[in-house]
Amino acid sequence: MFLNDAHAFLLGEWRAGAARGHHRCVGITVGTGVGSAFAVDGDVRRTGPGVPPRGRVDLLREGGRPLEDWVSRRAILARYGGDEPDGSLDVREIADRARAGERRARHVFDETFTTLGTVLAPCLRAFDATALVVGGAMAASWDLIRPALRAGLGDTPVTLRAGALGENAALIGAAAYVT
Repeated sequence: MFLNDAHAFLLGEWRAGAARGHHRCVGITVGTGVGSAFAVDGDVRRTGPGVPPRGRVDLLREGGRPLEDWVSRRAILARYGGDEPDGSLDVREIADRARAGERRARHVFDETFTTLGTVLAPCLRAFDATALVVGGAMAASWDLIRPALRAGLGDTPVTLRAGALGENAALIGAAAYVT
């Protein structure tokens, strides 16, 4: 069976990181797109209550559009409408601007990750997840992501954590998968 990067990330975090000790957990990787994994006791699930088609949240839609039109590097850059003529602005710079108090940048992060939480909440509830672990390139902006994601999740009873293992999560998860 194929193990994608989001699956490897979650299995690593379940084995030795932020999802350790959780029976039912979900992992989301956010960067160029949105990756996802749903697991019960370290077993990746691609079907079942709360699990989107093929276990892929990127196939979900919001407002009639694919989730990645809302939550991805491309979506954040488009929503921010960068003003650098050479196209050098990236998500990291937008995050820095949000931390420095720029309202437009903060609004982009809030809108993006509130939307992600709103889309994920029904899945997490139906899956009966106890932990949602976020990784990927954008997890470096956890201080901006967490409040907006929590707002979008509303009263969904899930522990919300940033991945603890960094790039090692996928390696640990892949090793756990083959043993």
